[in-house]
Amino acid sequence: MDIQLIRKIDRVHPYPAKFPIDLALNYISKYTGENGVVFDPFLGSGTTLLAARLLNRIGYGTDINHIAILISSFKQLKLSQEDISELQTFITHFENNLYNIIQSVETFSYPSIEHWFCKNAITVLSSIKYEVQNLRNDEQKLFVNLVFSSIINTVSNQESDTRYAAINKSNMTIEHITDVFIKKFNVILEMFVAFNNICTSNNRVQIYLKDAKQCDQIIPTNSVDLILTSPPYLNTYDYYLYHKHRMNWLEYDVKFSMEKEIGSRREFSSLKKPQDKFDDDVHEIFSACNKTLKDNGHIVIVIGDGKIQGEIYEAKSHMEKIGEKLNWQLIDYSYSSLDETSKSFQQSYRTKGKKEHILTFKKGVCQ
Repeated sequence: MDIQLIRKIDRVHPYPAKFPIDLALNYISKYTGENGVVFDPFLGSGTTLLAARLLNRIGYGTDINHIAILISSFKQLKLSQEDISELQTFITHFENNLYNIIQSVETFSYPSIEHWFCKNAITVLSSIKYEVQNLRNDEQKLFVNLVFSSIINTVSNQESDTRYAAINKSNMTIEHITDVFIKKFNVILEMFVAFNNICTSNNRVQIYLKDAKQCDQIIPTNSVDLILTSPPYLNTYDYYLYHKHRMNWLEYDVKFSMEKEIGSRREFSSLKKPQDKFDDDVHEIFSACNKTLKDNGHIVIVIGDGKIQGEIYEAKSHMEKIGEKLNWQLIDYSYSSLDETSKSFQQSYRTKGKKEHILTFKKGVCQ
């Protein structure tokens, strides 16, 4: 297994606060055997299911964020040689005929788009969006939409993937924005071809845009060997917000993702929800997950401390209490300092003393 290539595939699209593929490979190898069943109820960028695919496991994943589903689905994608050839033709045609395409395309629009994108960015992104429609199949469209999504914040006025503020960015010419897309496309295609050649196992992963509170409706009871997941870090991030422009350009339902997201700053800083709301949401989700988990199955939770109303939310003790209610026994634990692992976030998020925890539970036998 080419671990360096796998790490690149896992980081193919921006997605903050994700755990590394090495961690997923380690825990899946430790707690499941060949053909074992792995489930991630907070799928995020699909790291757990990428590892499941590489290790020839059966995998399930749920998430309420459309961009999470896009990235996760890309990591399960298989392209034929014909698909790869047609994608190479696609990008060559786009590069050679850009100005003709621009002349024939009606620019895309949504409320406040001109605040967040300069005219040149709107022009080029609209052209890419138009050209995707001409691709032959859903696999090719998924590939190009992944590349498209990955550059949207870069060429927007949004400061960064962890800073939702509009700033003026220099050099946003049509040529520069086009070059950003073409270079990213070619890098990802080259990387994907290499990955396609080494990842030959059958794809037995299922991905659902669905609230994890309903996971027991789609995953068979007592079928899962390992739940490996990372719930949101309380009051730290708004996934719907920082992916909002990507969802708008791809015409996804932003409101759905916003209203279903738990633990967000919208809930706990803007709407001033009490801390218990988060614990109740997590408990409800893990209660549904518990129905899918085999007796003596394992649960690995990666979660960081949060901060609400000036007080640190100590995630370990809260997860332990939830685990006790579900008859889960804590069998392993480790932590690291969040101040060292969250450099991409604003300084205000990197409160001294916050930890990132890895808790491993084992489900008790039902009486």
